Amino acid sequence: MGLAPDLPCHPLSSPARRAVGYGPAEITDRWFSRGSVCLGGSGIPVVSGRLHSGAVALGRLLVPVAAIIALQLTLFPMPFGVFVLGAVFGLLGSLMAIGLALVYRMNKTVNFAQGDLGTAPATLSVGLVAFSGVNYFLGLAAGLVATVVLTLIVEVLVIRRFARASRIVLTVATIGLSQVLVVLSLLIPRIWGETPISTALVSFPWRLQLHLAPVIFNQDDLVATVVSVAALSAVSIWLRRSDVGIAVRAAGDRRDRAAMLGISVNRLQTLTWTLAALLSFAAVFFKAAIVGLPLDPTFSLSALVSALAALALGGFEHLPVVAASAVALGILEEGVAWDRPTNPSMVLAVVAAVVLATILLRQLVARRTERESAPGWTLVGGVRDLRSSLRSLPVVRVGNPAAVVGGLALVFTVPLWIGPGTLIDLSTLVVLALVGCSIVVLTGWSGQVSLAQMSFAAVGAVVGAVALTDWHFDLSLALLLAAAAAAAAAVVVGVPTLRLDGIFVAVTTLAFGLAASGYLLDRAEFHWIPSGFTGTSRFFGVPLSAESSIFAVCAGCLVLVLAGLRGLRHSRAGRVLRALPSNERAAAAFGVRSARTKLTGFAVSGAIAGIAGCLLVVVNQQYTEVPFAVPASVTVFAATAVGGLSSPLGAVLGAALVEGSTTLLPPSWQLFPSAFGVLVVLLAFPAGLSGLWYAGRDRVLRALAARRREPPGDEGPEPVLEAALS
Repeated sequence: MGLAPDLPCHPLSSPARRAVGYGPAEITDRWFSRGSVCLGGSGIPVVSGRLHSGAVALGRLLVPVAAIIALQLTLFPMPFGVFVLGAVFGLLGSLMAIGLALVYRMNKTVNFAQGDLGTAPATLSVGLVAFSGVNYFLGLAAGLVATVVLTLIVEVLVIRRFARASRIVLTVATIGLSQVLVVLSLLIPRIWGETPISTALVSFPWRLQLHLAPVIFNQDDLVATVVSVAALSAVSIWLRRSDVGIAVRAAGDRRDRAAMLGISVNRLQTLTWTLAALLSFAAVFFKAAIVGLPLDPTFSLSALVSALAALALGGFEHLPVVAASAVALGILEEGVAWDRPTNPSMVLAVVAAVVLATILLRQLVARRTERESAPGWTLVGGVRDLRSSLRSLPVVRVGNPAAVVGGLALVFTVPLWIGPGTLIDLSTLVVLALVGCSIVVLTGWSGQVSLAQMSFAAVGAVVGAVALTDWHFDLSLALLLAAAAAAAAAVVVGVPTLRLDGIFVAVTTLAFGLAASGYLLDRAEFHWIPSGFTGTSRFFGVPLSAESSIFAVCAGCLVLVLAGLRGLRHSRAGRVLRALPSNERAAAAFGVRSARTKLTGFAVSGAIAGIAGCLLVVVNQQYTEVPFAVPASVTVFAATAVGGLSSPLGAVLGAALVEGSTTLLPPSWQLFPSAFGVLVVLLAFPAGLSGLWYAGRDRVLRALAARRREPPGDEGPEPVLEAALS
């Protein structure tokens, strides 16, 4: 923070108090003593830290930057002109990274919609200039206004409603919001009937050329550089020198204390989100003027992972380090692209490796309390067991066995009354339900947000494809190998985050997903990965030559996994796994080994995802990277959140949502049901659609118990599927 000598606290000016809605209390935070900012005449610190010497601060800034530049020079050398171009792109990337850091300071969560908040208005602005012939400056102004309006709507209608919610709920909400904005970005070009919008070109009206071999720089590169430097300087001055900027820093660190002293935290939050969105818009728009605007679901994720890498290198709070790291990462990305021009995904894989290495180093130096001091990674509205008084009702005792028999009869007679094409779709639905079950274990029960479940499934798919095609194993053995490999991969990914804040799990899994899809599981890089089968798969010696037999195997695996999860949920290990996120310190007092419990959750989740991946290879009769890409992981995660993260029933409902939207909707709208559903579900009933179903069933059972004059109990119901499998 600050490096100035001890100074007394000075009250904010009256105009500044009125600007941010301060109350009558004397709110102060112009104090940079020992890295502190204080609120009120009492001098209560809200941002604390040690007074670093200039050498230490400079070292903190230069070490990660020097390491990245050394990596680029050693492994991915490039001409000087490309180096400068990478610095320009890095400056633009630093705008998004700083916006991400500002939101993290205010809400203590990563805004996964950061890139999309700028992409949607930038798409409108580029379209106005390129297709409608609007003046460059008017189009830019229209984009800025659209960014402000869009962010105000998003912050007031969505983010503000989750201000007091669990951090995991807010994180899931930003993921859903990201997908909504992706749909909006895909629909905007239809105003002009132009898809894709990558054909749109915008350029600053003045002309300039500078040749630095082998790159010819023009006026757009210069404008991007000037705007980036000016924006970074303005944000720095605003945060350190203005009353409102310092209040934003203070409110972000001690939100409740700031509110008690009369600060309008909601207004400061709106201001922070608006500023972050404007920085994101500037990054996207001015980069589009240089290289165009490639609009697809992975575009915002590509920008987001670079910003997350810079954020991780800066420790999620040191803004100068974040900005400098973003510039260094931009140079590294251009070096990788120059060295590997035939594999553009390699860029994301290298950046993901930087993220993983950074988080691993942070794990080594983290204090044990760093993870425990950041609560809020628990879900609300979880499903609880039925009380014994309700279990004794005749309708429950008779209905559960009847539900089991009826459900199994329905599932296994499906091939008799539908066609082969529909059976393939249903098999895919079952596989996605398995992936959703893995998300329930890792996120719904243990509170670890994972954005790489389809990548864990991809590990199982690769191992399964090799076992079936090259080794000619039986599918039963291939499923076991796939489960073991995916479980090992999940544990390896989970180890670096054991002592860190829960948000690091989301960042780490996202980085792993990008690395897996960009390099680790790419057939272009590893030719030993098979692309198809050379014969018919066998399950315990029985040939799977028909769609009906494949569906039966998939459905049987789902039933076994549901039964296993039911047993796990009621075991001591399952109860500990579900209780650990709410109070890790109390669990440790009872002798619970939190690290082993978390890794158990990763292993179980990865194993289920690995089984799903192997089955998907059998369903598709080949291994391809497309079904296992990171956007697929995000979509399945969002859909499972709509179905309900606390129960396997939510995984089934979420899979139906994903498969149904893929089958029935055009590509531009396929993300909309899960994306919009996440926001609606989190606002209306956080337990998801399955939680709504359980709540309704609970009311009916309580009414029946009241008629029998039995105590209805006060606990929520157990999931229907889990009770049925008892």
